[in-house]
Amino acid sequence: MVEKKDEMRPPLDMEGPPPPPKGIRKVPSAKMPEGGVIEADVVIIGGGGAGIPAAVSAFENGAKSVVMLEKRERAGGNAIMARGIFGCESSVLRNAMVYSDKDEIFTNAMKWHHYSRVNGKLLRAYINQSGDTIEWLIKRGVGFFVDTTTRMNYHQDPTWHCVKNGNMALAMGKLFTEALELGLQFYADTIVTEIIIENGAVAGVKAVHQGQDLTVKAKAVIVSTGGFLANEEKVKQYFPYYSKDRFGGFQAPNMGEGIALAQKAGAALERECTLVREACAASDKAPRILSEFTREPYLLWVNKKGRRFVDETAGAELQICTNALMMQPDMRAYAIFDEGTLHYMMDKGFELSKGDDVRGCAIPTLKGKLEEIEKKAPESLKIADTLEEIAQWIGCLPEDLSDELAKYNSYAQSGYDKDFNKPRRYLAPCHKGPFYAIMHMAIAVDTVGPVRIDHETRVLDDNYNPIPGLYGAGVITAGWQSNDYCGQYLFGSALSYSINSGRIAGRNAAGGLA
Repeated sequence: MVEKKDEMRPPLDMEGPPPPPKGIRKVPSAKMPEGGVIEADVVIIGGGGAGIPAAVSAFENGAKSVVMLEKRERAGGNAIMARGIFGCESSVLRNAMVYSDKDEIFTNAMKWHHYSRVNGKLLRAYINQSGDTIEWLIKRGVGFFVDTTTRMNYHQDPTWHCVKNGNMALAMGKLFTEALELGLQFYADTIVTEIIIENGAVAGVKAVHQGQDLTVKAKAVIVSTGGFLANEEKVKQYFPYYSKDRFGGFQAPNMGEGIALAQKAGAALERECTLVREACAASDKAPRILSEFTREPYLLWVNKKGRRFVDETAGAELQICTNALMMQPDMRAYAIFDEGTLHYMMDKGFELSKGDDVRGCAIPTLKGKLEEIEKKAPESLKIADTLEEIAQWIGCLPEDLSDELAKYNSYAQSGYDKDFNKPRRYLAPCHKGPFYAIMHMAIAVDTVGPVRIDHETRVLDDNYNPIPGLYGAGVITAGWQSNDYCGQYLFGSALSYSINSGRIAGRNAAGGLA
């Protein structure tokens, strides 16, 4: 039986991004050493979703002294925002009778990526360890659940393990506390300026801690500084189509400083990175229920010209349907439906929502909620008696929108979508006013890459040789994603990969000290 959830989830009508969750306590930095020089077995640059597990793993595997350097005021990074992580063959899945064979998942993921830009051994190492990492966290008091809210569509197995009564901030908090108890020396407000290389091998790092120079001598350095989404210049370097106006969503404050540090130390950078993105996002000012609504397959999508461009059931594939959206003018789309579809939704509830309170349940207050939202977020939702008003709001020619809806309605009547072969059951007509239109777009979630590593997380140079003592973990590293975030088979892999690669890096960094 799938375990009933009892986790804390923000309500669907909440406006804007959720407040930062708590879970990792703010601690004072370690004392500055005399002369500004300290020795350690392992130095970790970045105290987020990869760095914290790396610290615990390093201690577990024999490191006696570990130093963590974090540029922010506290540890945790973006990991504290996540609900859960991917894992296969875990006890949680076995209890829920969810089939999750690691061999099958790996093979399917490689095919899904078209074998492009993915290091098979690295992806394999991550997937193979993912179930053990769930158990690793369970032993530390982190409870997980899987159920219908942890899958994105009908055919996806729920391998996304979400945290009970909270989110991954709880897990990160437990790991961080354990690392401190094991002897982690943590320095916040610290900017690393150089990875020291002597005779071709790592010898430590140079940093500035609260305005004071700090040198940490060590034979092993793990770079886990996260992505570079906040560095718009670098984002455009890899993704020329990107701009903040075209992509909504929370902007993670990561600048990608670790990339330059690694490159200066001899690391090779891959030519391409991955922009992790999701579709069906309403304006940041709009309540979250609009983003849930736009995924519903009964609606029809048009672009700024008033033309359909995809089978709207693509919304079930939240990551890859961004590819269709990004081909449209200004990368904007509009989900349109009429009063008849609205009443159907009020009676039957949503079909793809991740919230049990609206999925498959009557929502008698839905119309009133939409009317309230239009007043609060008129840029995201338009309610009008005529299609002409909807067209004016979109900015398209009324006759183009009218013609498109007439054609769509003919498909609904015949039960066959000649343009995009939308399944018959979802061909709901749109001809009875008032009409509703929701603007939606893609959001950028994070970046992946470009530091090259091998399956042991050793950073490689241009000749694919490991740089002795240098390791990489988390989304700064490449080789585990192609163009599209692998949501179908590895949903929740961004943080899951960070934690697992951090464990691998910590283990190998400690093992290479002898």
